[in-house]
Amino acid sequence: MLQEEFRISSFLPPGLTTIGGKTYVVPGWHVVPEGTTLEEVNERWSKDMPKNIEETPEYKIYEMVDSSKGDKQYDVTFDGLWWSCTCPGFGFRRDCRHLKEVKQKHNIK
Repeated sequence: MLQEEFRISSFLPPGLTTIGGKTYVVPGWHVVPEGTTLEEVNERWSKDMPKNIEETPEYKIYEMVDSSKGDKQYDVTFDGLWWSCTCPGFGFRRDCRHLKEVKQKHNIK
């Protein structure tokens, strides 16, 4: 049973996953009691568009960035709303030095 004050707001619809005996609501990786249903989570979800979506730049970025060893290249993209990189680090952390490098090059914080 979810606590009454539990709320989740995200652009993406929530999901449930169980890892290591604990149940989580994603996105956000919030631990919830065992037996929590997706129906209960959906009752406490509100769709929250990313802040300043109206101010999202109209441009898109696509650049190839060298790996630290220089033996590979990774694709860094910005589709007008989301950043991504094809490197393994981005896959784990959703952030990497390649993104930082491209953002710095374009004066983006």
